[in-house]
Amino acid sequence: MSKSVFLIAGEPSGDALGASLMRGLKGEGVTEGNIMGIGGDLMRDEGLQTLLPMEDICMMGLWEVLWHLPRLIRLIEGVVEEIETRQPDVVVGIDLPDFNFQVAKRLKKRGIFKGKVTHYVAPTVWAWRPGRAKKVSAFLDGMMCLFPFEPAYFEKHGLKAAYVGHPLIEVDKSTFAAKKFRKDRDIPEDVICIGLFLGSREREISLLSKPFLQTVDALKEQYPDFQMIVPTLPRLEYKVMEILDGSDIETHVVLEQAQKWDAFSACDVAIAVSGTVGLELSYAGVPHIIGYKAHPITALILKMIVKTRYAHLTNILLEEEAVPEFVQGKCNVNKLTRAMMKLIRYPEEQEKQKAAFAKLESKLHLESKETPSKRAATFVLK
Repeated sequence: MSKSVFLIAGEPSGDALGASLMRGLKGEGVTEGNIMGIGGDLMRDEGLQTLLPMEDICMMGLWEVLWHLPRLIRLIEGVVEEIETRQPDVVVGIDLPDFNFQVAKRLKKRGIFKGKVTHYVAPTVWAWRPGRAKKVSAFLDGMMCLFPFEPAYFEKHGLKAAYVGHPLIEVDKSTFAAKKFRKDRDIPEDVICIGLFLGSREREISLLSKPFLQTVDALKEQYPDFQMIVPTLPRLEYKVMEILDGSDIETHVVLEQAQKWDAFSACDVAIAVSGTVGLELSYAGVPHIIGYKAHPITALILKMIVKTRYAHLTNILLEEEAVPEFVQGKCNVNKLTRAMMKLIRYPEEQEKQKAAFAKLESKLHLESKETPSKRAATFVLK
């Protein structure tokens, strides 16, 4: 009999991981009817029985979450009761620790749910709050890690943990069709295309759109013919179009997920928010810079507790600033423009980044022939 699995994803990156995991689970014989939970469009496309919109459980920042605590607590209790009623064999929380760990804690404390609870994407205990490794071991049955150095942090506290790899490496770069993308949109081959990646949350877009757009406006003075590629999500179309309204830069907004990688590869350079998209741009070989702003109180708290030197996951994994970072006060039009000008004007700067990205790919590569989705599915079912 097919095992039943309850998945919980609350962000676009988690939705992509969930969809990959679902493909792995179905490959191991789990039927679509036995996969339920909370996810986004990609997971629904794989057949997820969705209980509520993924966006309902996603919050940004430590300070911002406080304003939504009463609603989040009600949602957590509702999800816990749903799991107790359905009694799946396994619950998998995908990233989003603020929400998923609360669900796991309550399930363990109440004792009504009889299955196992595992988590996909280890919390960054190597970056901040290392004590979390011991805490999560008290209420989780398993931890799936994206990077090889992570399992040891949890295993020493008795939690079963496994390095499953990052599903990003399952993306076939040979299928990227940059030339077709440009041709379909009448973008001349010799025109510079700058990618603008504003983030997957409305608050991110609100905080970062001003310095990012000021930067591309400044670039237009030097490169009047460049065009802009702006991949985003369908639910954010109105917000993004509203922000771009009035710009005289030739812009191509891309909503279709099927065209995502073609759009990435069509960019000569890019400016992006800090997050999963930076790792994706690195994997796609697109030279870029990142910027980020958070609520001042959130930023102050993070500054006190974060141990890593870098914000960009590529830089963290390579232990060097391969991609320039501009966080909080440094995320301003002057610094961003200078960095983008340097990247556009000097080909050697682009080549230096691409060489770093090649090293990153070797770090993400799995030695075995197993795919990350198969490894993750096997871990869940065991």
